[in-house]
Amino acid sequence: MTELLKLKYFYIICLSFIALTVVTTNKISADQKIRITADEMQVEQEGQIIKAKGNAVAQDEKGLKMKSDLLLYDEKQSLIKADGNVILNDNNGNSYFFEQLETDDEIRNFKGVNVRARLDDDSRIVGSKLIKKDHITSLEEAEYTPCLENDYLIENCPGWKLKANKIFQDNKTKTIHYDHARIHLFNIPVFYLPYFSHPDPSVNKRSGFLMPTVETDQNLGDVFSVPIFYNIKSNLDLTFTPTIHSKSNNFYSLNYRHLNDKGLFNIDTSIDDNDDNSGTSNHLFFDGNLSNPYGSLDVFLQTSNNDTYMRKNKINKLTVLKSGLSFEMSRENRFLSLDTVSYKHLAIQDGEQWEYVYPRVIYNIDNVEDKILNGKLSINNQFDFNKDLNDNYTSLAASQINWNKNIIEKENGLVFENKANLRVVSISVDSKTTQDTDNIRFYPQISSTISLPLLKTAKHFNQTLTPIVMPIISPYNNYTDAQTISNSNLFSTNRAISIKEWESGPRINYGIEWFLDNNLDKSLKLTFGQSFKLNKNSSDTAEELSDYYFSSDASVNNNYINNTIVVDRNDIDVKSISMNTYSKIYDLKFKIDYDYTSEKYSVINEQVAVGGEYNFKNNFFLKFTGTKDLDTNKNIGYQYGLLYEDNCLGVDLNYYRDLTIDRDIKESDGYSFTVVLKPFGSTRNYGKSKVFGPLIN
Repeated sequence: MTELLKLKYFYIICLSFIALTVVTTNKISADQKIRITADEMQVEQEGQIIKAKGNAVAQDEKGLKMKSDLLLYDEKQSLIKADGNVILNDNNGNSYFFEQLETDDEIRNFKGVNVRARLDDDSRIVGSKLIKKDHITSLEEAEYTPCLENDYLIENCPGWKLKANKIFQDNKTKTIHYDHARIHLFNIPVFYLPYFSHPDPSVNKRSGFLMPTVETDQNLGDVFSVPIFYNIKSNLDLTFTPTIHSKSNNFYSLNYRHLNDKGLFNIDTSIDDNDDNSGTSNHLFFDGNLSNPYGSLDVFLQTSNNDTYMRKNKINKLTVLKSGLSFEMSRENRFLSLDTVSYKHLAIQDGEQWEYVYPRVIYNIDNVEDKILNGKLSINNQFDFNKDLNDNYTSLAASQINWNKNIIEKENGLVFENKANLRVVSISVDSKTTQDTDNIRFYPQISSTISLPLLKTAKHFNQTLTPIVMPIISPYNNYTDAQTISNSNLFSTNRAISIKEWESGPRINYGIEWFLDNNLDKSLKLTFGQSFKLNKNSSDTAEELSDYYFSSDASVNNNYINNTIVVDRNDIDVKSISMNTYSKIYDLKFKIDYDYTSEKYSVINEQVAVGGEYNFKNNFFLKFTGTKDLDTNKNIGYQYGLLYEDNCLGVDLNYYRDLTIDRDIKESDGYSFTVVLKPFGSTRNYGKSKVFGPLIN
C-alpha cells in the first residue's frame, strides 16, 4: 500500500511539473506559423488541442494579432476558434470586434459573427456575419459610416451611413460592392440602389461617378449636373460633366489632366447644345507647364466664341481671357523671363477687345557685392512691345541700376537705408489718334530712409515708437505720375505705377509709427505720414504738400481691423476711408470691407461688402455674403444659406441674387442644394466634388 501511495504521489508531481511548464511557456505551432500566449493554457489529445484562457493572444510572425477571452487551437485541422470579446488587429491599422471568430492558423481566412470594425481612417462597419476567404471579404446585414464619433456605435453618428444586405470587398481589384444599398441621412433612408461599387480606401482615385449638384436659377431653370470621372492611368485622368438646364441650353464640360516627368498639362473645355442659327457656344482653356534644369516653360490658352457664355452658365466669372507663353530661368542671382501675351476683354461690347504684349523680356541681376562702397548692386532690364485697346503700338526699353546700403548706428540706434537709382527708358509710340513720339527718359534718384526705433519694455506689453524721415533727391521732368498715398507706398521712393513714369522732384516723406504688442496674440500699429515737395515745378500737377495719411492695424486673438484714412490738408476733411475687418465672437465669424470716397473729390463712391458665418447649433451654420452700393442703396449681389457639416456629411442650401447685366446675362436669383458624403467631396468649395485623389506619377 505504501508503495502504491508513493507511486501515486510521483505521478501527481510529474503532472504538476508538466502543467506548470505549459502555463509558463508560450506555445508555438509545429510549423512556426502562429504563437499563442495566455494566463492559463491546457494541452489535450496528445498536444493536438490547446486551450488558452485569460488574456489569450494569437499572433503570426508578421504582427497580425488576435485577442479573446478563450482561444481553442486545433493543430491537426490548422484551426483557431475564439469566443468572447474577440479583437482582431490587422497590419493596416484596422480593428475588428467579434462575438465569435473562427480562423486558420495563419489568420488569413476567417469567419465571425456580430462584427464591429473601426478602420484605420476612423470609419466604422457593423454586420451580423463576416467571411474572409483569399482576396474576397463579405459582410452580411452591413452598415458603414465615416463618422468620427468616439465610440463604435454607428447609431450614434449624426451624419450619414450606408446600409446593405451584403457588402463584398475584392482586395485584388481594390473595389467594394454593395447589394441592395440604402443611404441614410440622420437615420432617415433617402436613397436606394440595388447595386453599386466604389474603390476601397487604399485607392487614391478610381473611375466612377462623382457627387452631383442640384440648383434652381431664375434664368437657367432647374440645373442638374453629375461628373463622371475616368482614371485612364495613375498620371492621366478625365472628368466629363453633363449639365442639364430646364430653361436654357444644356452644356457638356470635359477636364483632362496629364502629369509626367516633363510637367503638367490640363485641358478644360465645354460646349452647349444650342441648335438655333447662332450655332453652339464653347470655351477652351489649356495650360501646359514644362520644367527642366534650364528653366520653366508655360503655355496657356483661354478662348471662347461667345463673350457671355461662361458667365451666363456659371462656368466662371472671367471678363478677361489671357493666352500666350512664358519662359523663366533663374541662376543664383540672375533671373530671365520671356513672355508674349494676348488679352481679350469680354465685357467690351463695341470697340476693340484685344490687347497684346509681344514680346516682353526681363533680365535681372541681384545682390552683386559693391566692393568700393560695401553696398549691394542690382540691375533690372525690361523690353516689351505692345498694342493697347486704342490701337496704339508702343515699344519700350528700360534699364535701371540700383544701389543700396543699410547702416545701423550702434551708439544712438539710428537706422539708415541708403539708395541710389538710375533708370533709363526709351519709348516709341505709333498712334492712330495722336502724333507719334520717340524719346529717351532719364530718372536719377538718391534717397535715404532715416528711422529711430525707440523701444520700451513693460511687464505685459512692448512699445516701439519709430519716427521716420525719407529725403529724396530727384530732378524735375515732364514724366511725373504721382499717385495717391496708400498703406503700401507711404515710404516708397517711387509711387508711379507704370515703368514709363517716375515721381520726380526733390521731396521728403515723413511720418511716425507706433507699435504695441504683448509678444503673443495682441498688437496695435498706428501710422501717420505725409509727403512734402521741396520745390514745385510748373508742369507738376501735384500739390507741394500731400494730404494727411492715417492707418491703424489692430489684432487680438486672430481678430483684426485695418483702417486707412486720407484727410485733405487744406480743410481737414475726410477724403477717403478704407476699412477691412475680421472677427470671431463666440460662434459668430464675420468680415466687413468698407470703402468710401467723398463726393467733394470724386464721383460719390461708398460701398460695403459683408460676409459672415454663425454656428447656431452644433454642426449647423448660417452663412451670408453681400455687397451693397451705399450711394444708390442698391445691392450688387448677395447670397445666404444654411450649412450642416460634420466629420462625414455636408449639406449646403443657398439662396443667391446676381445683379450682373451684360447682353444676354440678366439679373437672376436662384437656389442651390448640395449634399456631400465625405470623404468623397468637400462642402466648403461651393458644392464642387473632388476627384478621387490627386494626379500622381
